Amino acid sequence: MRVLGVRHGATRVADDATVSGDMSRRSRDERALLREAVRLACENAERREQPFGALVVRDGRVVGTGVSTILRDGDPMAHAEVAAVRDACRSLGTLDLRGAMLACSCEPCPMCHAAAVLAGISRIVYAATKDTAARHGFALSGVAADMQSTWRAKRLDPVEHVPTEGADEPFVRFDERART
Repeated sequence: MRVLGVRHGATRVADDATVSGDMSRRSRDERALLREAVRLACENAERREQPFGALVVRDGRVVGTGVSTILRDGDPMAHAEVAAVRDACRSLGTLDLRGAMLACSCEPCPMCHAAAVLAGISRIVYAATKDTAARHGFALSGVAADMQSTWRAKRLDPVEHVPTEGADEPFVRFDERART
């Protein structure tokens, strides 16, 4: 699978995987999607917005994209993952995203995780860990941290960290913009 190009709601992914379901191919495919989520997050950071991006992929194509618009909108729930899920639902004309994967530039918070579960997302992969985010001032605390720990401990759905080169770059760019 290769990301062929991104336009809002029109991203196509080429499926080069063999019928055998080669795990290393899947890993490369996921990394390509995660690099795209990281690229969206970097662009968002350049716009002085929070450094998060996400994609919803179903049947080999990107059906939804999102970036954080928390600062622009003054909306604490305007997270990239929620925006991507909303975009996917609109573009597909359904509230049911079963069989879809959510690829995130960073480990989803409990709200974003819940949005994915409620929409039927089958798998979540992410590039940067919550520890990376915390090092740049985006740490979960209190109830939100407890909720995330509870969700992960129960293993309610597949959520997986896929180490991705440059996963910290959106945070670096955000930090640089904050100082200027």
